[in-house]
Amino acid sequence: MNYKEKRIMKMKITLLLFVLIGFAGMVSAQRGGGARKDKIEAMKIGFLTQRLNLTPEEAQKFWPVYNRFNDEMERVRKGNRAKLMEEAGEMDNMSDVEAEKALNDMIASRAAELEIIKKYTTEFKKVLPPQKVVKLFVAEQAFKRELLKKLKEQRGN
Repeated sequence: MNYKEKRIMKMKITLLLFVLIGFAGMVSAQRGGGARKDKIEAMKIGFLTQRLNLTPEEAQKFWPVYNRFNDEMERVRKGNRAKLMEEAGEMDNMSDVEAEKALNDMIASRAAELEIIKKYTTEFKKVLPPQKVVKLFVAEQAFKRELLKKLKEQRGN
């Protein structure tokens, strides 16, 4: 690939990234997300796109699948958070039976997350090579660490 072709490819990827960020903002706004959530989603899209080194063709196929994956994971996590918050206030006064139920609910929630991951790993491999699917899950963890680091820095300022 010569210099001109590389430059054109970079321009296409940059344009695609801006379109994806705009699309993510629209989707998040439709979901009722706030400005902070929109910013985090845009950061995540940029982070994952860069880490996965997605071609425009891959990105076009990948993002709809990833958005469905993310939506399913979010539904499971929200349900789990709601249960945990409800039970958290009662933890000190829980009976052993109630504590066992809470533990079983936590395990069931994690199992549901794992099933979603298994399901979407198969879906991701339909649109990306297996190496990029591995990179995706590693990049998601790296993004979470990076986000936590930035939040800690902001609180420190």
